[in-house]
Amino acid sequence: MELKVYRYRGGEYQELGVLSPRATLAGLQETSEYRIACPEGQARLFVDDGPLERDGSGIYWCWSPGYYAGEVMFELEWPHRSEPLRYVADIEPASHKTGREQYVEYLAQIVDYAPDLVLGTEPAQHGLGGASGSELSLWLRYARLRQFIDRYQRGLQLIIERPIIRTRSRREQLALPQVRRIDGTTMRQLAQSPQMMAALSDESVAPSDVHEQRLDVPFHEPTFDNPANRLITRQLGEVRRLTKRLIYDLIDFTEQVSETVTELTPRLPRRLEYLRRAERQFTRLSRRAPFSEVSTRQSSAAELNAVSGNPHYSMTRRLGVRLLRQGLSALADDEQHYLAPTWEIYEAWCFVALAQQLETQFPDYDWRLRQNPRAADRALMGRRGEQSITLYSQLVCPSMERTNAYGYSSISRERRPDLVLEFGDSKGKRFICLDSKYSASKARILDAMASAHIYRDSLRQDGQPPERSFILVPTSRAVSLLADEGYQACNGVGCVAMSSEEEAEHLLARLLN
Repeated sequence: MELKVYRYRGGEYQELGVLSPRATLAGLQETSEYRIACPEGQARLFVDDGPLERDGSGIYWCWSPGYYAGEVMFELEWPHRSEPLRYVADIEPASHKTGREQYVEYLAQIVDYAPDLVLGTEPAQHGLGGASGSELSLWLRYARLRQFIDRYQRGLQLIIERPIIRTRSRREQLALPQVRRIDGTTMRQLAQSPQMMAALSDESVAPSDVHEQRLDVPFHEPTFDNPANRLITRQLGEVRRLTKRLIYDLIDFTEQVSETVTELTPRLPRRLEYLRRAERQFTRLSRRAPFSEVSTRQSSAAELNAVSGNPHYSMTRRLGVRLLRQGLSALADDEQHYLAPTWEIYEAWCFVALAQQLETQFPDYDWRLRQNPRAADRALMGRRGEQSITLYSQLVCPSMERTNAYGYSSISRERRPDLVLEFGDSKGKRFICLDSKYSASKARILDAMASAHIYRDSLRQDGQPPERSFILVPTSRAVSLLADEGYQACNGVGCVAMSSEEEAEHLLARLLN
């Protein structure tokens, strides 16, 4: 089934295309208004688990993507269908920002340097994968589970249908009349015991004497308790615990609502329902053979070898590893994860681009990237003797001249500039404020210049104001006067274009001079 999509502007409808299960709908932009035609019947449409409302006529669903870009999942539910129909739409950055190709370059550069900076909670997703030592966020774990859980459960079902069975050998002491099978060990025991040989060959021996004789005999029986089943059972237990932990995390989740971030609360009920259904399915599978009949108390190197020799076991194990692995480290084609808002992606890229330029241009400095230092989200700190350079991200400057750990304060209310670039030597410290604004339109840039003035007038470091206060934008062509270096030197504020590594290099060279 296909759903027609319209751009809605000023009461008019412009048809853009259709949502189809067979293809991705492209050409949509963030912060635009759309209408999606409703089919007949009691269908419900969800965007990333959030329900859409119908308009007053009841024939269209209303949808407006927020400040995000990437692929968005739609699911159409019908009362008579067990599984929803799934659609994908590709959202581009707004027209007053950079294009999609530039946006993807931002993502790639951030992921190479600090992959956790791209992660967020927006409905838009992008191809990210790999593993790293970074801590998993709640939504990264959820997205991974959602993408691989169906295939993982199918793999478990195939193992149940065709389990690996091994023969287990053991020995027991049995009375002679109960013996049905003997081997070399049994024969050696008989040869060393004339009484047993006599009992077997002499018909005159009383039955009670025969029953008193015990013989060591072999037993061979099929069993599920083998290395391959132990590994998969142990992994299944870990996936069940992960699912339960996600349920508890979502139940305890509290949200801070923001105008620039898509609200999560409407999406939580459906996600909780999905996770509870998955946990029940894992419980049912774990109670069936072979998983219910193995011991997982001990692991061995033989487990990996045993699994690798069976395609069903090997596939299931690999999917389980994907579900459980930590972090991410690269762009990928086989995994999708939730992104931060577009403005936050640009802010993160500005930090990464300047950080990489600092490390490149000053290789003789001892550089350290600190995650969540005091009074900032992160900081790149470099030192060479008495000289130091520090790049802060989201530096917290307390109000009313109460200084933070690095000597910064605000003479008015608390301020948090996106970036602060600090230079230190034997004479003291100097700093420059940089506030990223992901926009290229004249009106938005002029409006955003307010932050440059605020930071110039309010921030202090050991009593000294910033030497410059700039906003960073993808392009400054619309406000060329604000980008003029003479104007900036005269007024101490301005606008700087930064959308490539070359522009980041040029900006840093200017600031250093």
